[in-house]
Amino acid sequence: MPWARAIAANVTGASISPLDIIELQIGYTTILARYYKPVAPRALVDGARTGIAAELVARGVDAALPYTPANVELYDGGDLIDTMVLGSLARFGSRVDGHRLVQAALAGELAALHDPYSVLFFPQQFKKFNAFLGNEKIGGIGAIVTFDKTTDELSVERVIPGGPADRAGLRAGDFIDTIDGRSVGSIGSQSVLYALRGKIGSTVRIGAIRAGARDEYTIVRGEIHDPDVTFGRIGDVGILALSRFGDRSGNEVTDDLADLQAKGARAFILDLRGNGGGYGDEATTVASAFIPSGTIFTTRERNGVTSVSSASGKSTFHSPLVVLVDGDTASAAEIVAGAIQDDGVGTLIGTRTFGKGVVQSVYPLPDGSAFKVTTARYTTPKGRNIDGVGITPDVVVTEPANAPHGDPATDPQLAAALARLR
Repeated sequence: MPWARAIAANVTGASISPLDIIELQIGYTTILARYYKPVAPRALVDGARTGIAAELVARGVDAALPYTPANVELYDGGDLIDTMVLGSLARFGSRVDGHRLVQAALAGELAALHDPYSVLFFPQQFKKFNAFLGNEKIGGIGAIVTFDKTTDELSVERVIPGGPADRAGLRAGDFIDTIDGRSVGSIGSQSVLYALRGKIGSTVRIGAIRAGARDEYTIVRGEIHDPDVTFGRIGDVGILALSRFGDRSGNEVTDDLADLQAKGARAFILDLRGNGGGYGDEATTVASAFIPSGTIFTTRERNGVTSVSSASGKSTFHSPLVVLVDGDTASAAEIVAGAIQDDGVGTLIGTRTFGKGVVQSVYPLPDGSAFKVTTARYTTPKGRNIDGVGITPDVVVTEPANAPHGDPATDPQLAAALARLR
């Protein structure tokens, strides 16, 4: 875009490129147009101002930025944000970095939405986000962990058989308290998974507590290919535990369900506990394995446009089914649970789900970063809006905090599911 090159050229010696200016424009116009609630242009300009100010302070620059006008017209907001970025560069030169100012402005706009699901991914974060949902092989310890924000506890939900954590001696039910000498509380819920992952062949030191005793483990990160679905049987009951909705989840559920049926399973448990969601299309495919026809979920955008996701019509499933849910069952996992409950093909057991009834869209940016924005609400087949409410299971069964899953002796929800199916 010639105008972007011209703007960047006006800042002599500044570390900013035309692509940076384009990112500013993409961010502002996309959020304004696609966010699922009306957004005041002034709010986004104020958010960008806050982000830029924070970046300046972080660089040791204590400077007042121009106040946002009381009235900001729809298409003036982008120009005001550009002006703040370029004005800061012109004023402080090499003391600031143009690209970082652009990222700070965009992060500030997203923060102004006060929406925990609308966030900026830096390039490495976006790469890992795609790797997680794309089910790619990554460097890690081979363990599924759960972070409790109320207690700052990181518990091991499951270890991948034969993986690095398994070989080192880490077990399901262990509590990880340190990673490379840092407490998990100081690392925080948003970064703890990244702390466990890393370059294949690199080492990570983990402190863990088991039955009151603490041990240190040095684990060599390996190439991890963690399937979305793990499955097995208890008697003639097939169990499918779905950890996320990545780009292979639907096919894995369909294949594993057929495998369990071929091996004699006559009733089934779909375990969605701890599943924070993923791709909506995969939720439709998973639900279609159990639901023969009809609506799986409906999305509604701000402008009133609705989209209906329907079952594929290929299901021949007619077996007794229980779906296990808990407070960490969210988003795409709630889509599946809600559809099964509304359709009546299965019974939900556990505790009320998280209550995330909104949909996000991801917008990649030229520098390899991306931003994720809430663009629609969704409802269940019967029109239930679960956002902030969650889904109440048909049978409520609580269980002790951090109880290991998979063994009926220590897993009351699984025990209740087996009892119902029998």
